[in-house]
Amino acid sequence: MLPLSIGDLPVTRMDPHDLPLRIAFVNLRARTKDWHHVIMVPMGIMALSATLKKAFRKRIEVRLFDTTTFPEQQDPDAAVHAWLADFRPHLLGIRGFTSQADEFPIVARIAKEIDPGCLVIAGGPHASTNSPSLYAVEDVDYVVPHEGEETLVEIVANLLERKPIGAISGLAKRGPRGPLFNPARSQIQDLDALPFPDYDLIDLDAYQERVTMTAFLPRARFTSLFTSRGCYYRCSYCHTNFGKKMRYRSPENVLEEMDRLIEERGVREFQVIDDIFNADKERAIAIFDGIVKRGWDIALAFPNGLRADRMDEEFVQAAKAAGTYYWALAVETASLRLQKQIYKFNKLDKVFDSIALSDRHDIFTCTFNMLGFPTETEMEMHATLDYNLRSAAHVTHFFVVTPYEGTTMNKELERWGIRAGELDDELLGFQNFSGSDEHGSLSPVPRSRIQELIVDGVQRFFFDARRLARMLQLSHNHVHLALHLETRRWSAGYDWDTIPDRDAARLLAQLFVSARAADPVRCGHLPVPPRSLLTERAA
Repeated sequence: MLPLSIGDLPVTRMDPHDLPLRIAFVNLRARTKDWHHVIMVPMGIMALSATLKKAFRKRIEVRLFDTTTFPEQQDPDAAVHAWLADFRPHLLGIRGFTSQADEFPIVARIAKEIDPGCLVIAGGPHASTNSPSLYAVEDVDYVVPHEGEETLVEIVANLLERKPIGAISGLAKRGPRGPLFNPARSQIQDLDALPFPDYDLIDLDAYQERVTMTAFLPRARFTSLFTSRGCYYRCSYCHTNFGKKMRYRSPENVLEEMDRLIEERGVREFQVIDDIFNADKERAIAIFDGIVKRGWDIALAFPNGLRADRMDEEFVQAAKAAGTYYWALAVETASLRLQKQIYKFNKLDKVFDSIALSDRHDIFTCTFNMLGFPTETEMEMHATLDYNLRSAAHVTHFFVVTPYEGTTMNKELERWGIRAGELDDELLGFQNFSGSDEHGSLSPVPRSRIQELIVDGVQRFFFDARRLARMLQLSHNHVHLALHLETRRWSAGYDWDTIPDRDAARLLAQLFVSARAADPVRCGHLPVPPRSLLTERAA
C-alpha cells in the first residue's frame, strides 16, 4: 500500500467565531428493494457521534440524516440537499453498504454543490472493502475504512486547530494510480472505555413498526446492540470490518447500556448484531443471567452473529430464560468439501442438532444458505436444499454467492479461473440478484438453473403443513407472518390451486383471511382464498 503524502487537501480556514464545528452524517439506502431496506438503528454513526461529543463537547454540533427512515416512495435527494443547505456542515460523513455504492457519489456531489469547501469522508461497511469504485468518486475527499472513532476524533481536532489532516493514521484517499493509504490505526482494545451510542442523534420512534434484520416486525419497542467486535473465523465470503481478533465488552458494561435504554428510552427488545456473540460462551451466558437477575421483561433477537456449532443446551436454555425469541443460524452449504473451500468449517451434524434444540425451546429459528460457490455442483446445491428441508428450521433464506470486494473469496477468484475485474455489478453485490444468465455465474451451474433450484427450495420448505403450523405457533405477529409468506408464495409461483400440500394451502388461507381482517390496510393485497379451501377438512 502506498502512503499518503503530507501535502493533503487544503483545510478551509475557519473563522474563529464560526463555532461550533458542524458535522453531518448521512446514512444511505439503496434505491432498489434489497435486504438493506430492512430498518437498522445506525449504531456505527451513533458510536462516532458519542465519541466526538465526549471529546469536544460544545465545540461541535452533530446531526444525522438517515435516508433509511425517509419514505420509500420518495426520492431522498431533494430532502438531503435541503437538509445540508440548511445545516451547511464543515464535515460530512457518508455511510453505506456495498448495495448502496451508487449513492455515495450522489450525496457527495450534493454536498460539494452547496459548499465546495465541505470535507467529505466516506466510511462504513462499503468503505471497509476498499472498493476502487469508491476511490474514483471525485467528490469524496477521504475514506476511513474499518473503525472510525479515533481517526475521526483526530480529524476534528486538526480542523478545530486549523492543522492539515492528510498524515492522520487510518485515512485513505484517491491517488493518480489508485487508492493511497496512510498507516493503519490500531484497533480499539478497551471497548468498555467507549461512550454508549448517542441516542440524542436519532428519533428512536422512527425505527419502530418497521421490518428489521429478522425480516419481521419486532415484538416490542426495539433497538440494536453491539456487545463485541471482530470474529476469529475466516469465512471467505465474509467482511473484515472489525478484524479477525475478538474484542469484548464486559457483561457489566453491556447490561449498564441496556438498563439505561430500558429506563430512559423505553426499549423492550434488543437485537444483537455482533459478528459472533457466542464466541465466548461464558460471557454470553453471563449477559443472559444478568438479564434474568434484574427481572427485566424484555425480548432478545439475534438476526446474525451466532455460530450454530458452538451452541449447546446450557446456552439455549440461558438465552430462552433471558427472553430470546428469534435467531438466525448460518448453514451456508451442506457440502463438507465446500465448507473447507470457504473456510467455514461448520460441523454440520452439530448445526443440525442446534436447530432442533432451538425448536424444542420454542425459539423461532431461521437458517442462512448460499448457492453458487466457485466449483459448486448441482448435486451439492441439492444437498443444501435437502439439509434445510430435513431440519427443524422455521424459515430459511437461499442467497446466491456474492464475492464482495475486500473478501478472501474475491481475492481467490482467479484460483478458480474467474477474473474479478470482469464481474458485473450484480455479481459484486452492487445490485439485486436476478435469474438471468447474462450476468454469469461463479459456479459451473448456470444462473438460471440456480434460480430454479431456489424456487424449488422455497416451494418445498415453506409450503409444508407441519412447518407452517409450527411457524403459526411461534410467530408473535400473524399479520406480518402473512405478509412474509405472501412474498414466498409469489416467489414460489404458487396460487391456491397449485400448492401441492392441501393442508398447507388451508393453513395459509386461514392465515390470510385473519390477517386481512386484522389489518386491512397492510394486508388488503393478500389474495382471497376460495371458500371451498377454507372449509376443506384436514387430511
